[in-house]
Amino acid sequence: MKSDLGVGTDSLTDDTPLFSSGLIDSFSLVMLMSFLESEGKFRINPVDVSLENMDSVERILNFSKRMRP
Repeated sequence: MKSDLGVGTDSLTDDTPLFSSGLIDSFSLVMLMSFLESEGKFRINPVDVSLENMDSVERILNFSKRMRP
């Protein structure tokens, strides 16, 4: 099964590196950011787009929790 980002989710774990491993590219990043902003009801500042915040599901969830109003 493939996600909307084109990543097979069968072997994906919360700490699987997404960007640093090449699983997700810059086009997928734009889709991911749009989804996060829409569903999370917050805006992502370009300086917050980093491996620290976006390189795994766990990091994305933690970032989203910090950003929620």
